[in-house]
Amino acid sequence: MQFKELVRIYAYLPVKLSELSKVNPNAAIRLLQEWGEGKKTIRKLWKETTDLIDAATSKESA
Repeated sequence: MQFKELVRIYAYLPVKLSELSKVNPNAAIRLLQEWGEGKKTIRKLWKETTDLIDAATSKESA
């Protein structure tokens, strides 16, 4: 199960980063840089990206 989850994360992280870039471009660029520089694991990047999207969308609906 863990392998399938990683494959899903690798497949959809670019999609999520694109989504994040529309609500928080600076955070999206920072995360892309950290990914490219190997500073964070893919799971940490996924979590941070989805958390930032969730925070931005909850702000919009408030």
